[in-house]
Amino acid sequence: MRNILRALRNNLLVVYAVYVKEMKIWLRYPSWIFVFITLPYTLTGLFYGVGYAIAGGKAFDNFAQNTGVRDPLLYYLLGSMILLVAMIIMEDMGASIRSEQMRGTFELHYLSPANKLLLWTSYVLPHGTISFIVMAIALTPPLLWEAKSLDILSALWTIVLLLIGMLPLYGIGLITASLTIRFKEPWSIVNIIKAFISVCSGFLYPLTILPEWLQVVSKTIPTSYLIDLLRDVLLFNKKIMLEDFRLSALILTSLFYLALGFGVYLRWENYARKTGDLSKY
Repeated sequence: MRNILRALRNNLLVVYAVYVKEMKIWLRYPSWIFVFITLPYTLTGLFYGVGYAIAGGKAFDNFAQNTGVRDPLLYYLLGSMILLVAMIIMEDMGASIRSEQMRGTFELHYLSPANKLLLWTSYVLPHGTISFIVMAIALTPPLLWEAKSLDILSALWTIVLLLIGMLPLYGIGLITASLTIRFKEPWSIVNIIKAFISVCSGFLYPLTILPEWLQVVSKTIPTSYLIDLLRDVLLFNKKIMLEDFRLSALILTSLFYLALGFGVYLRWENYARKTGDLSKY
């Protein structure tokens, strides 16, 4: 029992050290937080402008016909915010490992007794904290203005859905981390993965406008269920039932991607240990 408590304490110290270090860096450059807050509004304004320039006065009618939402403001803000958070989490661990490699400190971590998987995945926590703060600041004003009937239960469902929906992104982040360890500069592959998930998730449009085969593919992407459920809660004021197929699909696909990420990471890290790739950058 004493050994278990000691191991737990040591692991918590690893998480705490990474969290404090990264939060200090974020707070040292607070202007980045304001940049992230404005990005969803920038994307929303871009789609507003493009839609109005193409369709003119019929833009809002076309939007309502395709999405079921009359006002596109909250629709695009919600999608843009989830898109931004997803991109940050998916490349977070890989970018952290790459920065350590470029500084020449990456292999030094492997001289410490810390759990390496826990060490690299801990980077998601501080960046996730910033992401949730940014999301709250960016979405609260339009939510209070547009979704006047939003209740406590809907707010709790939103938090639960976000926590579940972040699990597969966490798994994909582990895959980018393993690619970084193996190939050092995997960004061409990572960007393809991010583009594929963005297209198939429907962050900024309903998936019904996609070809049928792509709609089928999107059912394997957990974020497509996440954004759909969040729209039901925040835009249409619907109550989510535990028997909802989309909720079950979100949980199952999230667990699958998380397990896949762990498996790929452990395999490539073991390969790097055997071949000496840990010291190459």
